[in-house]
Amino acid sequence: MASFMQSLPVCSASRKQSTAVPFYLHKASQSRVSPGTRSSFSSLCSSARLTPSQLTSRHSSQIISQPQVAAQQCRTFLVQLKRQSQTLKETPVSQPPPNLQLTNLPYFIRRTASNQLPVYLVTKAGGTKQQTKLQKTEGDLDALRNDLAQYLGLESGDPRAPKSPDVTINRLNGHIIVKGWRKPEILKFLQERNF
Repeated sequence: MASFMQSLPVCSASRKQSTAVPFYLHKASQSRVSPGTRSSFSSLCSSARLTPSQLTSRHSSQIISQPQVAAQQCRTFLVQLKRQSQTLKETPVSQPPPNLQLTNLPYFIRRTASNQLPVYLVTKAGGTKQQTKLQKTEGDLDALRNDLAQYLGLESGDPRAPKSPDVTINRLNGHIIVKGWRKPEILKFLQERNF
């Protein structure tokens, strides 16, 4: 307690709460505090116990005898943090929330644990075969494959047209594999659909 009292500056709050300090703690702090600090602390404690008339007469004599020191107000860290959080709550948000269009697509892409889209570049056959793999798919994989192939320009919208072999589905693990390195285009496709 004594080392704590020495390290902190004397605050207005400690002046008000000095009467709440138990007598035995006050004695212990006086025995361990240096004489200069002890005299200022004890004068604060004794001034808190004075009557208002004694306080004004003592205060006026101190003003005449000692030069006035600027009053310094200090707060604990928790009080400052509480006030900062209050000011943040009070300020209105100036930016409107972005428009999120909810779509009822028959498929869904889950994000990874690090909140990334599960699109990966794969090289096979010594680096000569390059693929882009879309993982964590759920729902209607055929609809996802058709939409992705149309977006990449590999298929037309005609249902009678033959399907492109560049976009395939691995039904065992639910991955969609696209020939070539098409990661930026697939990421844009997924972000447009709010995945």
